[in-house]
Amino acid sequence: MLRVFETLPQPYLILSPALYMLTASNVYLQLTNKTRVGIEEQYLFDVFPKIPDWSSEEGGIALSLSKVLETLQPHQLPVMRFDIPVFDDQQRLEERYWKTSHTPVLDAEGEICYIIHHTEDVTRQVLAERALKDSLDKETQAAATAERLRRQIEKLFAEIPAQIAIVTGPDMVYEFINPRYKTELFPNREVLGKPLLYALPEVAGQPIWDILQHVYKTGETIAGNEINIPLADEPGGPVKEHYFNYVYQAVRNDDGEITSVLSFKYEITDLVLAQKRLEQNEAELLALNYGLANAHEEVQASNEELQSANEELHTTNEELFRAQQNIQLLNDELEERVQQRNIELFNAQAEAARERDRLKRFFMQVPTGICVLDGPEMVFELVNPSYQQLFPGRDILRKPIKEALPELNGTPIIDILKSVYYTGNTFEGKELLVPLARKAGGTIEDRYFNFIYQARYDAEGVVDGILVFVFELTETVLTRQKEKENEQRFRFLLNAMPQQVWTARPDGSLDYVNEVVCDDFGQSMDQILGRSLQEFIHPDDRQLSSKRWKAALQSGTEFMVEFRLKFHDEQYVWHLARALPLVENGQIRLWLGTNTNIEIQKNNEQKKDEFLSIASHELKTPLTSIKAFNQLMQRTADPQKLGNFVQKSASHVLRLEKLINDLLDVTRINAGKIEYTMEPFNFLEMLKDSIESVQQATTSHRIILEKADDVTYTGDRFRLEQVVNNLLSNAIKYSPEGEKVLVNCSVHADGSIIVSVEDFGIGIEEKNLMRLFDRYYRVDNTAMRFEGLGLGLFISAEILKRHNGSFWIESTPGKGSTFFFRLIPETLTKTVPIADSDTHYQDDTITIKLNQQHKRLDVDWIGFQNLESVQHGCLKMQDMLIKNNVSKVLNSNIHVLGNWSEASDWGNTEWFPDMEKAGLRYFAWVHSPSVFSQLSARKSIYTLKGKLAIEFFTDIKSAEEWIESK
Repeated sequence: MLRVFETLPQPYLILSPALYMLTASNVYLQLTNKTRVGIEEQYLFDVFPKIPDWSSEEGGIALSLSKVLETLQPHQLPVMRFDIPVFDDQQRLEERYWKTSHTPVLDAEGEICYIIHHTEDVTRQVLAERALKDSLDKETQAAATAERLRRQIEKLFAEIPAQIAIVTGPDMVYEFINPRYKTELFPNREVLGKPLLYALPEVAGQPIWDILQHVYKTGETIAGNEINIPLADEPGGPVKEHYFNYVYQAVRNDDGEITSVLSFKYEITDLVLAQKRLEQNEAELLALNYGLANAHEEVQASNEELQSANEELHTTNEELFRAQQNIQLLNDELEERVQQRNIELFNAQAEAARERDRLKRFFMQVPTGICVLDGPEMVFELVNPSYQQLFPGRDILRKPIKEALPELNGTPIIDILKSVYYTGNTFEGKELLVPLARKAGGTIEDRYFNFIYQARYDAEGVVDGILVFVFELTETVLTRQKEKENEQRFRFLLNAMPQQVWTARPDGSLDYVNEVVCDDFGQSMDQILGRSLQEFIHPDDRQLSSKRWKAALQSGTEFMVEFRLKFHDEQYVWHLARALPLVENGQIRLWLGTNTNIEIQKNNEQKKDEFLSIASHELKTPLTSIKAFNQLMQRTADPQKLGNFVQKSASHVLRLEKLINDLLDVTRINAGKIEYTMEPFNFLEMLKDSIESVQQATTSHRIILEKADDVTYTGDRFRLEQVVNNLLSNAIKYSPEGEKVLVNCSVHADGSIIVSVEDFGIGIEEKNLMRLFDRYYRVDNTAMRFEGLGLGLFISAEILKRHNGSFWIESTPGKGSTFFFRLIPETLTKTVPIADSDTHYQDDTITIKLNQQHKRLDVDWIGFQNLESVQHGCLKMQDMLIKNNVSKVLNSNIHVLGNWSEASDWGNTEWFPDMEKAGLRYFAWVHSPSVFSQLSARKSIYTLKGKLAIEFFTDIKSAEEWIESK
């Protein structure tokens, strides 16, 4: 059987109850790079040292083994990281993640004889999840880039110095017009959303309508110059002639079907009219010249008649004089008209030059790449900055395309350009792959473009160049390809996870569930998404679940709750639901949630509570018999034989009785049935009695009462004596090398009683302090060395809370711990403000001042704090922040005493979000020397998200330097 076990195709390790390794499967030895000889009969933690993450109290190997030894039940750990040496380099560690379980093997008497340790390498799964997160981050960046490009294109259409419109369908319905189209053509008309003939009835029967219909039906791009379109300024108004240079181009959908027509034109009415006036003036000038020639002929005839008829000389001279005057007037008028014609011609030429400059500026400013290729050699005649950016550092202007971009030689691009040049047909490419280098001599990359090649015509209508409009889409195309791959990988990973996984929209509605959900509920994804998850939750759990889900949706914080889900077999199973929002640019994009099956944990917890109740009653019954037996032994006549046995028996009786009382107290606390007798008593007397009682039971330590104020307190003396006894017993237990325990009791200035118990033992690490008062909790490094069920501090904490008291710990690992608790008398008076104005507030617990010079609030917390005092001071701070319109707070906890952890959750979920709404942006927090206070402060901001900047400091000066730099 041993040989069969060692050849199993899974990593297994056999441990003894004392955690010595007996043997392992070959797969396990291969995974851990160990040999069977190197591990057999070796203590587990001598071969595998306790790396913190691997043996932590929250899920480590040591805790799991202790649970198996304690409960005799299997235990499974969550996934954890434990790096192992590289096979060929034992000094170098390789990152690895493991899923581990421990199963006890019981003998015939029900005792553990072996423990089977099974581990599974899940490194690939963990690394895949990490890669998925990185992929989602890249996806977010790509979406932001696409949005930026969309805004640039919208800005281009809004600012372009031309009239642009898009008409859709056979009725040519106006879908889009840019601002120039509106302001320059129809300032008094509303055309958007209307058919063209309805919006502009005057174009019916005009050539423009036939041109648009031709483009829509054939997809052919039509360009023209000086087209006359009669238009009215307003409906029913007089029609005026308007002349345009235009381009009409079909717009196609993804399937290549024509859906719309793009109209791109700019008005040249003034230029055309100027040209017509020039032509008219030239005709009039020719007519005048013709009249002048006739007049000269008449003069010659008159001279001949003068020579032949002297008698008509006088009359003829007078007629000649009048004719000369008319000629002079005609010449003057002719010169004036010629001068006017020259002026009009000059103005027309200037207007044409301005139009050319305007069009050139448009090409140079538009964010789309534009260039002009001249002649059959396709020389770059014009290149705008956007086109040049496609080839940074490359000198392409005034060079043939084959020389400027040699990598295009032999590609279809050159053939396409030649076709456009010799046929005049426009070519449009969408997401076309073009191999191009960005820099001269650089690496050729696969780049994707949208572009249009359009023929340019000279005055005779002959093609003399090509207009190129290009827009690079490489990043968008590659991102879309990666998104498709990532989506497939994402769904595979989610379906591979053993938990229920779901995603929801920002409003909370489900939009995806993995196959585990479908299998558990026995329904398809479509059936589940059409319903609410609430339908599967146990009726008793729906109210709490709905309340927390609504709170998470409103605050954008983590959602976590336990509930029972109804499976396809009609059985309800406990699950832990947890969801986190994916936030982009301050907005929730989606929720990613998991439902983890915790049925086993719930059953174990229930069984543990049942065990405590049963054990309490079962162990109390023989207690009387044990005491009676000890009494009989103490009366025996032979004390030399029985003395030592009697003493040990009595010690076990006391230990058993304490265990029973602790178990009963926990049961009463859980049921809310623990009773308290509140009456006045001498606190100093109670303290001395407790010290004396514990001192009699130990000879290893001296319990020293250093200082104690005499005070009368109203409370349950027996329960408070139980607290003191527990603290003293723990101090002795966890300081095995120590020799003394110091006790102090003082009455604070506010009337509260402060008790401290100091030992010089093993100490407690900071990460364990906040959980030390939880039920059954024991610090991992003490679990194997000291007996007990971890109930004492839990019971003590509950007793102190019932007395409206608080507790805290100061500890240094390896040097010792000091346990404090504080009791507040009922006669303690409420805080009365010493100063209360909009710029200065002060009472016995807090001082708040407006720092006018630096535009901030300076806050100093004083003395002991609790939930009531913290809430009062924080709300006063919020009121002053609003009234003084400041956004900075310098918050000092240097003078804070004790523990105020009960206010941490309120600060995190309510106060800090309200302060952000009130205008808070920067919060400098100076720590209290108390570790407990520091932990409470960090807990107050644990889940905060938003615009708040919060930093912690250990001194005022550093805090001031930071907040003034903001």
